[in-house]
Amino acid sequence: MKSFLRKSSVVIAVLLVLVLVFAACARDGNGTADTPEPPAGDTPAPPPPQPAVVEEDPTDIPAGDGVWRLRPPVDMGGRTLVVASDWGNGMPYTWVGRDEPDPATAGNYFIDRLQWDNAQRVFTDYNFNFEYVHVVGDLTETLTASVLAGDPIGDLVFLGGGGILSGIIGDLIRPVSVAYFPGSDVLGQQIYGRITQHAFGEPWAFYYTAVSPHVWMMGVNLDIINAIGAPNPVDLYNEGRWNWDAALEIMRLATRDTTGDGVFDQWGIAGQPGDLVIHFIATNDGPLVDDDLNYAFDHPNTLAALELMETIFREGLWQYDPVLGVDPGDWARNFFAFHEGRAALFKSILWGMNDGDLPFEFAVVPFPTGPNNTSGATWSSGWDGGLTIPYGTSWEPSDMLRITEAFLSWPGEETELIIEGGLGWPRSVLLTEEDVQRWAANGFRARSDIGRVVPQYYWVGGTFVHHFASQTMNVMQVVEAYRAPQQELLDLFFGR
Repeated sequence: MKSFLRKSSVVIAVLLVLVLVFAACARDGNGTADTPEPPAGDTPAPPPPQPAVVEEDPTDIPAGDGVWRLRPPVDMGGRTLVVASDWGNGMPYTWVGRDEPDPATAGNYFIDRLQWDNAQRVFTDYNFNFEYVHVVGDLTETLTASVLAGDPIGDLVFLGGGGILSGIIGDLIRPVSVAYFPGSDVLGQQIYGRITQHAFGEPWAFYYTAVSPHVWMMGVNLDIINAIGAPNPVDLYNEGRWNWDAALEIMRLATRDTTGDGVFDQWGIAGQPGDLVIHFIATNDGPLVDDDLNYAFDHPNTLAALELMETIFREGLWQYDPVLGVDPGDWARNFFAFHEGRAALFKSILWGMNDGDLPFEFAVVPFPTGPNNTSGATWSSGWDGGLTIPYGTSWEPSDMLRITEAFLSWPGEETELIIEGGLGWPRSVLLTEEDVQRWAANGFRARSDIGRVVPQYYWVGGTFVHHFASQTMNVMQVVEAYRAPQQELLDLFFGR
């Protein structure tokens, strides 16, 4: 496997069409995200070529109950399917461990009811039992030990991006292609479920097609924008003019001393410095690791993004504590600094927005794009998490995929509900429906990079910023100074 990895290139792409189609037809209303929230993750690549899809005979579906089904069910003989994860029930839409939806308390009873009723049918139709295992501690270590013992911790295991990569390298998981059957949705049209991670020529994980709740956006402090008379980034985005130059101009206009004491107390941008570096690299289609799994901070697209970061930090456009000084390593301070309302732009994610209770009016837009951007990517992510098939399970992979697709197909023919069902949380945080729709459309515009998955590799971005802010090194100097240790991290991880 290690030799295979050295000779293979990483297949990573941005899936745009599905979310745009779904978002366009999403309903108005207050949906709720009923699926457990998986770890933050990545944008899937298109699936590899599959055998021609053979539609199963719909007349085999039991008649008389008037219920839509994706395909005829298969009797599993009362077996127990075990799904393991390190965060809870990794199988979406089962409603296991949850009460039947109550119209008096449900955020969106219509959707909750569809999911509940579908789950009950799946258990009956397929005649199986379900158990989920919540692994406390290092899931990869637990999975490794269980696979080596011939008894995997779960028949399906939800792994985050790093766990998927470790599972591939350690020969712990099988490609999802082993589960193919004629008419599979996940390995075919991907309407209800999708392959969440392709790498080295194979699909490795699968999950729902709904937008992940972990979408990174650029927040806009509209109070500051209006006060300084700067162009509104929302307008610039709608006009196709939201780019690095426009954002940099706003940062410069916003950074000032508003009290007359000679010290800046308002800034152009806020956020954890290392994270800003990674996202701006992605918006210029810059790689962190190349196709041969080598250090790629010297790629022209990546260098251009680093030069932008150098400008921002050398000019003092980034929000810091004037008393304590610039400290790129103070994550808690830097990440939530925008809550003070003293930065025009900031990196935002739903869970970091204080439920929308901020002391200023705000909007969200994608990160501005760089001059070399041809993919449309607007933020960076590692690998997307998903359900994986471990070696040693006694279940036939295709049977597990059939059951999963039955849960995932809860909307029936009303496929627009797939997106609508995940908009409850953003609607409770963001201020306008336009913000919600921009957020949803941005969900599949991430640039997935294996450099985000190798442990500690991308952390060097914060180190680069420290040198930029202190003016101890320029871009080319930091890129060369850290080439050897970063390459060593890659070589050690991939066993070279």
